Amino acid sequence: MRRRARADKNYKFTEKRHSGVGTMAFVLSFVPMLLFFYAVYISFLREGQAPEKIGCVGIGAVVFAFLTLYVSVREARKENVIKRVPVAGAVMSVMMLAGWITVYVLGWVGL
Repeated sequence: MRRRARADKNYKFTEKRHSGVGTMAFVLSFVPMLLFFYAVYISFLREGQAPEKIGCVGIGAVVFAFLTLYVSVREARKENVIKRVPVAGAVMSVMMLAGWITVYVLGWVGL
């Protein structure tokens, strides 16, 4: 009997590897979220009366998010690299930037 060829034999072998720097950028893209929770914790402990400390934590988180975004995009553009992890790091960094910028805008507006 003759066997039928399976339709899922569309394999492509490649030399692509995971980028170590891209993976590190993805892991470090969670730091601004942790800093957000730390800022909320400080605000809770001081009953909302810690604007200088929360501002410093926020600025550090925004800078860190920009750095991880830059590294993630740089790693995603490289050849022979699996792009899922650096792209996920870039998406996480953009979400954290949007969140922190929203916090600052709401602070300036006074809501």
